[in-house]
Amino acid sequence: MNGVLATDLIEVTSDPEALSDGGFWAVSTTFEGKYTFAKFATVIRGASFPETGEWSGITDVWESSILQSGYEDYVSEIREQIVQGNVYQVNACRILSTKISKERSLAPLFSKMLGKNPAPFASFLKLQDLEIASASPELFLTRDGAQIKTSPIKGTRRLSETGAAFSEKDRAENVMIVDLMRNDFGRVCKAGSVKVSQLFRSELHPGLEHLVSDVVGEVKDGMTWAQIFEEILAPGSVSGAPKESAMRIISENEPNDRGPYCGALGWIQGDNASLSVAIRIFWRTGEKLKFGAGAGITWSSDPTSEWEETELKAAKLLSIAGGFRSDRWPFGAGLFETIRVEKGRPQLLSEHLKRARKSAGELGFEIPSDFEILDAIGSLDEIELGRLRLTFGENFQVSIDPYVDASHSARVGVKTLDFSPETKLHKKFPYTSNLNLLTQARVDGFDEIVIVNQKGKVCEGAVSNYVFRIDGLWVTPDLGSGVLPGIIRGLIISSGLAIEAEIDASELDRATHAFALSALRVAQPVGELAGRKLQEDEIGKQWGDKLREILHAHSIG
Repeated sequence: MNGVLATDLIEVTSDPEALSDGGFWAVSTTFEGKYTFAKFATVIRGASFPETGEWSGITDVWESSILQSGYEDYVSEIREQIVQGNVYQVNACRILSTKISKERSLAPLFSKMLGKNPAPFASFLKLQDLEIASASPELFLTRDGAQIKTSPIKGTRRLSETGAAFSEKDRAENVMIVDLMRNDFGRVCKAGSVKVSQLFRSELHPGLEHLVSDVVGEVKDGMTWAQIFEEILAPGSVSGAPKESAMRIISENEPNDRGPYCGALGWIQGDNASLSVAIRIFWRTGEKLKFGAGAGITWSSDPTSEWEETELKAAKLLSIAGGFRSDRWPFGAGLFETIRVEKGRPQLLSEHLKRARKSAGELGFEIPSDFEILDAIGSLDEIELGRLRLTFGENFQVSIDPYVDASHSARVGVKTLDFSPETKLHKKFPYTSNLNLLTQARVDGFDEIVIVNQKGKVCEGAVSNYVFRIDGLWVTPDLGSGVLPGIIRGLIISSGLAIEAEIDASELDRATHAFALSALRVAQPVGELAGRKLQEDEIGKQWGDKLREILHAHSIG
């Protein structure tokens, strides 16, 4: 932790009175109040974390202890408790977990975290029955003789939102927790020594900005660590105010103990200490790897926004660890390719990798070698017809799922959107906005939509490119209108099956035929466009058959 390396374990105890011997003790407390103290014989300061092997990413799905609907209900319950006057603020948390073998150490993960997500209180603890890799940004307690300090964080936003002041909700929540910590310190510090040394300062962390305040005090003479822990744990920033009421609400609504998550983590040596709030931590329980995420809830909280805050806090570190969300997408951001698999063979694989490498070079992502990619694909189950997904972010990951071709032509609506065409040039995740558009289209009774940009030009769909037959010509919208350079789109242009041109929205009224194009569906006929029937005749069939011939010719080998 911050260059302090302790080795050569002497003993492990749960008795805080042991801390009075002046030795060096690693400390981990659970949110529920259990203590683990580990005494070490050798302490080196100014050390680097020891060399470890490479971290191979998690390959399974992370499961949440509370799903989105349940979490939003939890937030609503807290707001009701606030209305009734029972509490002012509660930190609502959920635990994500996935499988991990007992033999795997978290040391390589921690080493990767140090490089990819440096944090002011990053720390690693490994005991026989406890292993924690932490990227905590928050100071719970430093002590130098009688002087103590805490720096609660309340207020989190993306770095892209910096510049303006934090919201009133964030500032009000921060003040509540500052008052709570002043009250906690008041029970262990000399009268008149507790002060707010700094209120509302900004701290920048990887991808995030936090609103932080500092509370300081002078410990009473004769106050033991056992007494200090009794009065100030659990940390106020991850419980709530008043603390007793918040802890009751947490116990009633969270299905799992938090364990070491939201406790304290660090070291104590005599009357010197550095303890972090144990947030942004991975910890192991048997063959489960766990990670917690939470948000501070006040009366002004919006349930969906608070869920999204937990997603934001988790995304960066879970993308480093690897693994998938419940919807089978990776955490964080990156590039992806969705590839059709027929009879066990990925279609147009070289074209997909060429596009991914071009985008990676422009956006700064890393793409493994062809050998590594082919080796990963070869390790998957062979499937007759499937969807292969390659994702390139903090980790390279592959997945495959069965797929069934649509047996009907598509009903397509038209929707006008305001966006920058440059945002469409790369196939990136998170893909949420596209999938939300597709979901809304289906709610409205369509299979897909044609998006018209703010200049009235046709571009693409939620998850498709398009080709239209207009005045006897097969035409696909040009890239400048805001179009992903799709693989099938590129194939029909290079093979002469269509020309690329700007298409005005009014020209859609003259379209007689259309296909929705994607690497997965290839070319799905459009039977209805904005309520108008299109032709599905021999002209369209011949065009589709020719595309299939070209596709299979390109996929050989």
